[in-house]
Amino acid sequence: MKTRNTLSILCSFSLLLLLAFTSGASADTMKIAVASTGQEKDSAINQQAGRSIFFLFFDEQGNFMEAVVNPARDQARRAGPSAALFLAEKGVTFVIAEKFGSRMELMMQEHHMQYAQKSGLADKAVQEIIQSRKP
Repeated sequence: MKTRNTLSILCSFSLLLLLAFTSGASADTMKIAVASTGQEKDSAINQQAGRSIFFLFFDEQGNFMEAVVNPARDQARRAGPSAALFLAEKGVTFVIAEKFGSRMELMMQEHHMQYAQKSGLADKAVQEIIQSRKP
């Protein structure tokens, strides 16, 4: 009898944990990455996404979260697909850069990431994207 109660309690606890984690991640949650020339939120958007020096990360409200060095920036070949895979692993759902290579676009599509070509400052571009997506 004790084994059954313990098992029941463990299953209930597991279910509650699962619900708690999944309710926090809604379909509207967006994590934005901007290919950037610098580490500050108002840095210029980089011309080439795959060879960008940094990626700046913003949440769905446009709050700056962090700057990360692009691990694919110095690769001799396939920098774009490698950068896209890195962003997918970081949970990015939207990418902004001035230009994307065709292989990077394919990799982003494969990982269900949306993207936009923008120039100017990273934080301004993020706000434009967020405003354009509001109903």
